Amino acid sequence: REMIFKSFYPCVALQEYVSLYRIRHFLIPPNLKDHSKPYPPHPEQCIIFYPRGSEMTGFTGDNFKIIRPRSVLSGQFTRRIDRSSLQNELLLILVAFKPGALHRLTGIPFSLLTNTIIDLESIYPRLAREVNDKLSSCEDYSEMLSIIEKFLINLTVSRKLNSGRIDRVFDVMLKNEKNYSLEWLAREACMSVRQFERKTQEYIGICPKVFGRITRFNQSYYKSMAHPYEGWLNISFECGYHDYQHLVKDYKKFACATPKKFLEEESRSLERALGLT
Repeated sequence: REMIFKSFYPCVALQEYVSLYRIRHFLIPPNLKDHSKPYPPHPEQCIIFYPRGSEMTGFTGDNFKIIRPRSVLSGQFTRRIDRSSLQNELLLILVAFKPGALHRLTGIPFSLLTNTIIDLESIYPRLAREVNDKLSSCEDYSEMLSIIEKFLINLTVSRKLNSGRIDRVFDVMLKNEKNYSLEWLAREACMSVRQFERKTQEYIGICPKVFGRITRFNQSYYKSMAHPYEGWLNISFECGYHDYQHLVKDYKKFACATPKKFLEEESRSLERALGLT
């Protein structure tokens, strides 16, 4: 069996809702003892499938851990979690949705799901169970994505809400090209500031300010991974921080570590230990 650590784009029919798929397939040798992955908040809400193996997660610094079921719907996280495999094989497929898209598809107020996951089979008992069963007996990654996409397309047919101006504003926030004011964002969504804040809580699960901070932090995290020799001061300015200490503050909040310390922890993650990045 092969291992894989790749991302794929959705079919045209799903591009309004899905940003990308992340497929992670690890075969873990017995001598690799510590392979937990530090996972800071990403500006996304997800559905995650586990066709092989199972994963244990918990908030950094907490003793309480949970074993995730075969598929989960994940709300917006604002805290770092640490993830580890319970078996020598782990295959997960993460469906990263565009901000607010899962609320439009499910009708669930995402303010109820902040820092929370729920079993997908508890929401869609028959459909999710069928998908999980098919995935568990499937060996081909392309076929797995096809199974998942058929399930997702079925959700779009019976979607609860159509897209609107607020969804385009979320896209602007996600790109983080400028430090737009809350007033400007609300105006672009044709809402008052208070209404925009309330709708953002409902669609995403957190207030616009915190979502913007997570987006900016995430951008700096990926820039540092893509350009490991670029100085943190340059990265902080490129991502819209006032200075380096401003960036450090967000790393301590969202990654529970300084930038340097966090990258040291990340360098020991499972995919790096297996040479997959």
